[in-house]
Amino acid sequence: MNKDTAEQADANNRYLRITIDCPHCGTRCTAVDSRAMSQTMREITYRCRNFRCGFVGVSTLEFVRTLVLSSIPAADIRLPLSKHIRRGQLALQLADEGNVAADEAEFLAHLHEPTNDWGPGQGSGGAMPAAPPG
Repeated sequence: MNKDTAEQADANNRYLRITIDCPHCGTRCTAVDSRAMSQTMREITYRCRNFRCGFVGVSTLEFVRTLVLSSIPAADIRLPLSKHIRRGQLALQLADEGNVAADEAEFLAHLHEPTNDWGPGQGSGGAMPAAPPG
């Protein structure tokens, strides 16, 4: 399989694969193993696709900062905030944090209620809404 065929096969793959070029010959390496080192870091073993080269090496993949805050953050995960986070939105999200239980309770209370397209108070008795004037 030549390099163009391998790249085409990767392009047809519907899953994103993190690849890296071999530091020795420049051929694309393939991930052959992965293991969790922590909740924010994985260690990945790569093998060079060039059989003449034969290089096998280990790299790491790690979360280093937060771009968008999680709606369900884990208490033990501490990642620095990116400077691109809008501080005003952050303040609003943190201020609204106490309303999560109330929001969830309201959502669950109405989870199995039938919905319609013409607003509340119309019921679901099968009657169509009145035609708009004009």
